[in-house]
Amino acid sequence: MVHTPFFRVATLLLALVCGTAPSLAAPATDDFAVCNRSLDNPDEGIKACTRLLEPGRTGVNLPAVYNNRGTAWISKGLLNNAIEDFTAAIQRDPNHLDAYRNRGLAWHRSGKFDLAIADFNYAIERSPSSAPLYNARGSALLSKGEFNRAIVDFDKAIAIDGRYAAAFNNRGLAFQSTRQLDRALADFNRFISLLPRDATGHNNRASVWMEKADFAAAIKDYDEAIRLQPANWRAYSSRGEARRLLGDLNRALADHNEAIKRDRNAVDAYNNRAIVWRDKRELDRAMADYDEAILLNPSYDRAYANRGEIWRLKGNLDRSLADLDKALELNPNSVVALILRGDSRRQRGDLERAIADYNEAIRILPDAVAAFAGRGRAYEAMGNEISARADYQKALNLSADVDASLARPAQQLARQQLAALEAREKERTQVEATRRQQEVEEARNEDARRQAAAEQARRLAAAEEALRLAAAENTRILAAAEERRRQTEAEEARRKTAAVKAEEFALTSVPRAVPYGHRVALVIGNRSYRNAAPLPNAAADAEAVADALRQTGFQVVMIERDLSRENMIRALRRFEEEVRLADWAVIYYAGHGIEVGGVNYLIPIDSRLASDRDIEDEAVSLARVMAATDGAKKLRLIMLDACRDNPFVTTMKRTYASRSVGRGLARIEPDTGSLVVYAARDGQTALDGVGAHSPFTASLLRNIAKPNLEIGKLFRLIRDDVLTQTNRRQEPFVYGSLPGDDFYFVTQP
Repeated sequence: MVHTPFFRVATLLLALVCGTAPSLAAPATDDFAVCNRSLDNPDEGIKACTRLLEPGRTGVNLPAVYNNRGTAWISKGLLNNAIEDFTAAIQRDPNHLDAYRNRGLAWHRSGKFDLAIADFNYAIERSPSSAPLYNARGSALLSKGEFNRAIVDFDKAIAIDGRYAAAFNNRGLAFQSTRQLDRALADFNRFISLLPRDATGHNNRASVWMEKADFAAAIKDYDEAIRLQPANWRAYSSRGEARRLLGDLNRALADHNEAIKRDRNAVDAYNNRAIVWRDKRELDRAMADYDEAILLNPSYDRAYANRGEIWRLKGNLDRSLADLDKALELNPNSVVALILRGDSRRQRGDLERAIADYNEAIRILPDAVAAFAGRGRAYEAMGNEISARADYQKALNLSADVDASLARPAQQLARQQLAALEAREKERTQVEATRRQQEVEEARNEDARRQAAAEQARRLAAAEEALRLAAAENTRILAAAEERRRQTEAEEARRKTAAVKAEEFALTSVPRAVPYGHRVALVIGNRSYRNAAPLPNAAADAEAVADALRQTGFQVVMIERDLSRENMIRALRRFEEEVRLADWAVIYYAGHGIEVGGVNYLIPIDSRLASDRDIEDEAVSLARVMAATDGAKKLRLIMLDACRDNPFVTTMKRTYASRSVGRGLARIEPDTGSLVVYAARDGQTALDGVGAHSPFTASLLRNIAKPNLEIGKLFRLIRDDVLTQTNRRQEPFVYGSLPGDDFYFVTQP
């Protein structure tokens, strides 16, 4: 849900300055007098100034006439005309200070903030004690989003004139924009004390109360603003939003109705009233208000986002996502639209894309409570209760003051989901305790059974002794038969040996593939990094490769997922035990990798890598991984889909000037009998892919099971395939060499 931003108004950027009658000419005619007071009657003033600029008029101060006509253009909203006239005044009198001041105001109102600041700079150089000029430049900086520089200018204006109300108001807005809410309140209080009958101060102070979630105080200020300025529809709608957040939906609805009554085109009031209808569960009426808001302003991203939520509540997820996509097309940085689209995608079951939306919202606004709560639900739906708990707890630890209408329900949801997770954990604990009790009881029963069996054994002992004597005779008879069988088998073995030797002799001149022998593999997929965004395809890549190796006849395939450094070392040690008896040893790794100082490392999921000196303690070197395959007798193969664009490279602090941090992995030279295959050659980064698998792994899966495909040819085919699929942005590369024998994953006669 997106409400209209709370009422915030900048005041008195800079007063327009006309010339005085003596500055035009003397004695004054009617045209001179009317032009000189062009702000009093802009239409007549423009006509009078235009007549004074006609060819043949004498005694006319042209810079002053252009300046006066420009002020009239501004009052009519014709900013380009005004800028042309102020420029004409400056061209005729480069020291015309009023024209610089007025053109700066026109540039500001046109959204050309840098040009406005340049004109104000010129004017300030020539009038350094002008509080209005510092306020004007600060207002331009405020509009540009340079809040701290704006505060410096407002400070100067206030130092020059301690009763300059506009500077207090504008500095309050700058403080509010930087979340210095108490200082903003102090400035708005001062503005109100200086101009008690100006509704602006009450409106702006109310917006701060709203951000501090003090809705009762905000309503008091909106009451006063409405008393001072009854025609202002925005104050009514803002008060309605405050009442909604207090739960007073009927009075909130009345306020939005009054706002629309005062201005039928008040698009923000339609948006805010629709939110009240939503809270009252009258979804069709909410939909009608959003439709009206979009009709009035087809570029109104907030209405599209909110209507998308209504479609979701009505169960139409296709239309919901269409509206939310449109909202983000209009405003790609809309945190609330990202959260709402994440909610719709989560409800649709598209959990990965939902998490991507929540991640983007958190990137833009790190304290977005609703994004953490929504992502927690997505993780919970995926069965990742650890990440879900972490996100729910994060949502509860953040302040709910920023957009309380979203944050407070999100925190309530997080609290409920945490309680449900705790209840399920308690239930699992109870089930486990029951199971263990059953095991204890079964153990007691087993002891009783063993005792009964022992007694039965004693009874049978005598019978067995009698049978032993009979068995001895049978054994003698069978031994003779066994001797005859052994002689027959020995003769058969001699014949087979002779046949094999003949076959080997016939094949000595023909190259042969190395027999499969005993083949073992270790597959690792690191997806859920704790200090970086997850790698969507790493887990699926690892699962698919493990299945492919089993299908090609590997006797042992160990698969590990999301390993910490400790668990990665433990997995390598377990694998080394398998390798001792193996002919082939293969390791496949999908996850982050990094090169530091010419050394390659694989990154476990618990790594932080705050600086380059942490690499030895928090990562696992490629040399250590290769060492795990040393015991294999014929082939040692390492496949690394680990050159993805690495988030640790940009955040890692460099403590050793001589230690470089490379892009991708560094080139290596393995011993003979070893191959190391990179998904992207040294110095390149690999793509994670937009499909079910990364480009490298997808090609590996397509080719590995092809019969009679020698291993060197296999990886050449993969290289060509990936180059084509990535438009030559990624080139797999093979390092190392093998002996003269051929190696195949699958062979057929």
